[in-house]
Amino acid sequence: MMTPLIISVLSFLFGALAVFFYRKTVIEKDMVPAKELEAMKLVHQQALLQYTGQVATLQSELGHREEKLQRQKEEMEHTSQKLEQQFKLLAHTVLEEKSEKFSVQQEQNLKTILDPLKEQIRTFKEEYETKRSKESEERISLREQVKQMMELNKGLSEQANNLTNALRGNVKQQGNWGEMILESMLQYAGLEKDIHYFVQQQSRNDAGQLIQPDIVVQYPDSRAVVIDAKVSLLHYESYCASTTQDEQAIAVNSLLRSFKNHIDGLSSKSYQDINNALDFVMMFVPVEAAYITAMQSDTALWQYAYNKKILLISPANLIAAMKLIADMWQRDNINKEAHHLATRAGKLYDKLVLFVENFDKVGLQLQRAQDCWQEAQKQLVKGRGNAIAQAEQMKGYQAKTSKTLPPKLVEEAMLEDGMAVEEG
Repeated sequence: MMTPLIISVLSFLFGALAVFFYRKTVIEKDMVPAKELEAMKLVHQQALLQYTGQVATLQSELGHREEKLQRQKEEMEHTSQKLEQQFKLLAHTVLEEKSEKFSVQQEQNLKTILDPLKEQIRTFKEEYETKRSKESEERISLREQVKQMMELNKGLSEQANNLTNALRGNVKQQGNWGEMILESMLQYAGLEKDIHYFVQQQSRNDAGQLIQPDIVVQYPDSRAVVIDAKVSLLHYESYCASTTQDEQAIAVNSLLRSFKNHIDGLSSKSYQDINNALDFVMMFVPVEAAYITAMQSDTALWQYAYNKKILLISPANLIAAMKLIADMWQRDNINKEAHHLATRAGKLYDKLVLFVENFDKVGLQLQRAQDCWQEAQKQLVKGRGNAIAQAEQMKGYQAKTSKTLPPKLVEEAMLEDGMAVEEG
């Protein structure tokens, strides 16, 4: 392509040559004298030399400008290659950093969510299996309980007979022995001291009097039942030792009077007035045989006690009643544990909901990363003037390169660029 300077120079030269030939023609036609012709020739030669010098100067300047243009072209190709390399390096670095950061962050988030979730599931399973096994072990069949109660009653009767002589005449020792039997039966039923029952717990009745029953058994719902042991061992021993019907009748009457005295005395203490206590008091007779003898001798004795809010209870009846209370405590513990497990299950469910939400966020982040990658891919190989097509076209200017772009990628980019040009 001719520059404006070259066009001006050539126009000047052509004009000078035209003048020269025109004047030569005029001179030849008019037959100018030789002297004048020689002077004109000298003038024209000087002008020609001047024009030739100017042409040389212009050619030199033209050469300098072409060299400068070549240098600028080379610099432009070098800058284009440098920009392309920087773009590739930047895109690769950003993609790697984002991918690595995203992968590490999501792995940490998933671990933070899944590890507690896994631990809670494992703990939930262990607690459920433990409670299930414990409940199965603690369920005793009715036949086994009856058998155990019969064996206990037999043992207690034997102990009562063996202790009769030792306790004869000592009311305080008899009372202590009865309390000991009572507490041992509570423990045998599965109740725990100072948790399910309390010994010699002091309180005041409605009249403000200080009362101190032998045992206060607590229910899971904070209600309580009072149990007091009463022993009529001497009268029953006399009954067993009697040899005639008259002696037996006297001994039985004495035994019944002892029972009624215990009932009246226990009723007067108003143990049922203890806070949250049931409206009756259990009078525990530790000797099963004495209880049976009294019940058989006076069938109205139980009603007599009941009218005074006293329940007569023998070892066989006591163990069954206390076992029911112990089962209530176990059921209450199971319900509390079930509530605890349900609470933890709810928390586990909430954690699972959070996990699902975070998992959705992970999907959105992955989708955004995919969209960014596709957008960068479009800029690289799609549409007119894409980066790969421009870089490949710059190689036509004899750019010095040591590496080559993938042919398939170049072909796709050039095809996209060509199609865009045609559509344009």
